[in-house]
Amino acid sequence: MGFEALDGGPLHRVEGRLAKLYSTFALSDEAYAMTTGGQARTWSSTRIVSFQAFNHAYCVAGALIGALVGSLIPPRITGLDFAMTALLVVLALDAIRDRRHDLPTPLLALLAALIARLITPGQMLLTAFGLFTAALLVRHRSARREPARA
Repeated sequence: MGFEALDGGPLHRVEGRLAKLYSTFALSDEAYAMTTGGQARTWSSTRIVSFQAFNHAYCVAGALIGALVGSLIPPRITGLDFAMTALLVVLALDAIRDRRHDLPTPLLALLAALIARLITPGQMLLTAFGLFTAALLVRHRSARREPARA
């Protein structure tokens, strides 16, 4: 979300130094999505910051309630620690199925790391990130040129 103001994000519509500071801190994927689409483009600074404060409080309260309820689960119940991992695996598999025609992102990352290891072993991380970013940009541009698939 670092450059959301460049693509019409909510930050440029927030007025006041403290409000901008809090709005930057409280910006989440959900807040960004809700404050940049449709009618939200006309929201006032006060409404944007109020929504972000509500969303922030909702997330903190949910995490707190989850931690408190989670502490009540007896330790003999096993498998719950894997629930989030399983959820992310299912979401990743759905994303892979949706993009079968693309070179898989993990494969792009692996290739970028291997090439970086060969080219610049002393600066592998920086080179790998650069190569990976370039590969993602090329894939994105080529996907936009292809006709939509049913």
